[in-house]
Amino acid sequence: MGLHPTMVGGQKYVTEKVEMPKIGSPLTDEERRHLRRLLDEDAIKTLTLHYSHFLDHHYLERLRDVFTQDVICEFGPYGSWEGIDTVLANYETVNRDMGAHPFVAMHANTGHWIAWEDADTALGRRQLIDFDLTRPADENPLLWLGMYEDRYLRTSAGWRISHMRLQFLWPERVISEDFPGSFARR
Repeated sequence: MGLHPTMVGGQKYVTEKVEMPKIGSPLTDEERRHLRRLLDEDAIKTLTLHYSHFLDHHYLERLRDVFTQDVICEFGPYGSWEGIDTVLANYETVNRDMGAHPFVAMHANTGHWIAWEDADTALGRRQLIDFDLTRPADENPLLWLGMYEDRYLRTSAGWRISHMRLQFLWPERVISEDFPGSFARR
């Protein structure tokens, strides 16, 4: 460690050399906590990717591995759905109404933001770009822009979504009274 003068483009800078841990050295408690958080965030992001893929592929039974049994889904104009069996039945109806085959829609998610309540509970927001793939090629396939708001629980089977609320932002604005609220400060 110590200060070291460095020349860059004729300009003199003073930098401090920081000692990095050697490869193979044991993790500190702080590093272990950080690693646990990163592993949990990755598992939650994978869970939400599975949600979109299972929905789009029409692998609806696999959604049982995404949601808790008592899940609550609030989907604005599509209503509130309670319990996994109701959720699956309603997704089946929506798929049937759109043509009854895989990829009648495509749910692209981005900007996933996770905020922790405790080690076993997290909240998440992710942006939705929803495409209707049943429209003719000369029509815009964009159906909705929205924001998912999820509650994630660590269960004995891994992370699951226990509550999902979708705020519809475009082309029609259908949002809850408290949206956007103070998400990261709850």
